[in-house]
Amino acid sequence: MTMDQGELEAIMDAHGEHLLRMAFFYLRDREMAKDIVQDVFISFYTSANYEERGTLRAYLTKLTVNRCKDHLRSWSFRNLLITQDWVETIHTQQDPLVLNEERAELSITILKLPMKYREIVIFYYYEEYKIREIAALLELSENTVKARMVKARKILKEKLKTGDWEVLSNE
Repeated sequence: MTMDQGELEAIMDAHGEHLLRMAFFYLRDREMAKDIVQDVFISFYTSANYEERGTLRAYLTKLTVNRCKDHLRSWSFRNLLITQDWVETIHTQQDPLVLNEERAELSITILKLPMKYREIVIFYYYEEYKIREIAALLELSENTVKARMVKARKILKEKLKTGDWEVLSNE
């Protein structure tokens, strides 16, 4: 697949914020998330691996998730201490998680979940993926995704006061 710079810019405009948000939820570091997303777009532009079998958004999301996981496994990340408060690093005008104070505690608690639970919650509640889509994206069985969702809800319920839990209790 070959594309010109204008096509790449259109793709970046259409999917950039989504990918940045996904990378941030994995990394909890705004600058590193930007670097990962930039790397994904450069890789996409220079690579001929993409074939239009699925949606471009799903393909770019999978690339971003994989790059984030690679980074989290890297030696340099394991030796890095994250000291900034996540609310300060994610603050943008378009981000309803930060602007909506009722969900701030919920968001912080979700970001503290272990990765295998956090990614399920983020994809399901914030990105509105279906269980089937999450399973395909993460290369897990649907039953594994469902089990992790149950465990994530249990952890969240234990850590949140009643008012915040009501956001997730309708499931």
